[in-house]
Amino acid sequence: MKKFLNLLIIAFVVNACGSSKDGMIKITGTIENPIPQGEVILERYETGQITPVLTAYSDHKGNFEIETEIDGPGFYRINVYGQQFETIVLDGDDLKVEAEGQGGSMIRVTGSDDAEYIEQLYDYLGEYRDVVTAFNQKYINARDSGNGTLLEELTTEGLALEAGKIEKLKQMAWDFDGSLVSLLITDYIPNKSDEFNFLDSLATKLQKEIPNSKDVEYFTSNLEFFRPAVAMGEIAPNITLPTPGGETASLEDLRGKYVLLDFWAGWCKPCRAENPNVVNMYNKYNDKGFEVFSVSLDRTRNQWLDAIAKDGLVWSTHVSDLKYFQSAAAMTYKVNAIPFALLLDPEGRVIGKNLRGRALQNKLASIFGETE
Repeated sequence: MKKFLNLLIIAFVVNACGSSKDGMIKITGTIENPIPQGEVILERYETGQITPVLTAYSDHKGNFEIETEIDGPGFYRINVYGQQFETIVLDGDDLKVEAEGQGGSMIRVTGSDDAEYIEQLYDYLGEYRDVVTAFNQKYINARDSGNGTLLEELTTEGLALEAGKIEKLKQMAWDFDGSLVSLLITDYIPNKSDEFNFLDSLATKLQKEIPNSKDVEYFTSNLEFFRPAVAMGEIAPNITLPTPGGETASLEDLRGKYVLLDFWAGWCKPCRAENPNVVNMYNKYNDKGFEVFSVSLDRTRNQWLDAIAKDGLVWSTHVSDLKYFQSAAAMTYKVNAIPFALLLDPEGRVIGKNLRGRALQNKLASIFGETE
């Protein structure tokens, strides 16, 4: 939860709202293992920081009460003894808080639709975390046993799991009509450039449902950061960067062939997990006109070259300026997470985005007239 709160401050700074839902609200709470006169602080997210609003003190039975006036819906946080924290949305409804107190971790907030939506979100994320934990163990077992066929199947399964999570989160964000919780949900959607059209539509919807909200206004204004640098069907911008040999190579040099433009790094485990599939596709289709243009976002030359050697990346076009996400290529393509890949046709037009595992296999089989 703390990780989310930090991301929220960085990615979608929450300002004061301008909704018609304002006035006095009351938060009452009970703490199971109380500290007599322990501090319970209502904090607000705004302008890139957490600001204390009011401090209440729990009595010897663990009861506390907070009353404050709001000028519209906004993101807040309940801070119990500096040990337990819970994000809430204040939108005109009184809330009830139940917390474990000393040595505990649980806080439950009820009393509003927003509180219910947040609980639904965290319940789903918890369920997904359990599924991923079990999946990761299966993957480790398959890797340790050297079962290449099973590893390939699990790679496809893992991609499907992630895709399913994204679709579920998008549906939740869309269904929570008129709630700022929709903005909170978007923080859990990775590779926002891939979901730009959805996020843009969501912003339009929220502008109608919560007019004059500065939260929605800020979210909308920051969407431009996630607008894809190149859309499907457009010509991919050229990249010219140093090779391991100290020369330079350009993406345009590969015109006339189908090219996988692959942003990766030696430190990126998902990238390394996908590399065997890319190697197989290169070996299978290279003589038919398929090439790979690998852009490393490593910081050190040794890490870059070591990963190339260990993963057997046999194609000749590897480039990097060793500047991490500040790489000129990453900036041009607005790459903020890896792996990130584009499939280009012989004219340099984008015909596929982030195709991995079975999806890449099927696409190349279709291009080169084979059946996977």
